[in-house]
Amino acid sequence: MSNFWKGWLDIWCLATIIFGGVLAASGLEGFEGGTRLFMTLINPGNVPVFTDIERFAFGLIGAISIGWGVTFFYFFCAAHASNIGNKMYRQAFVVIIIWNLIDGYISYRTGFTHNIVANLLLSLGVTIPLYMSGKLSR
Repeated sequence: MSNFWKGWLDIWCLATIIFGGVLAASGLEGFEGGTRLFMTLINPGNVPVFTDIERFAFGLIGAISIGWGVTFFYFFCAAHASNIGNKMYRQAFVVIIIWNLIDGYISYRTGFTHNIVANLLLSLGVTIPLYMSGKLSR
């Protein structure tokens, strides 16, 4: 994989970690501005009110997103350093697809259909470099 695509994936991981930090911060009173903005963008009709339950949920989603970014960072580091070919990259792609299907269905069923677009863009951030560098082929 070229340095350009490696850098792209590193930036994607960092952006996912930062996004998770914004969500996690909304678990603390007074730090919900970033999450409020994001939620208004993906579902303008349902602006969060940040009850204790919402703070817990957004904080937890943030922690999971941070973990998602860190996990993929180390996963990609291991894939770059190993000699097992494209298998690890294809496995990462499968993980992204499974997550997208589950999260997309939940987003649809709960009325947050704009989140499906956000998830698709996030997934393309991984899929494009993997595809362009030939890592999804056998």
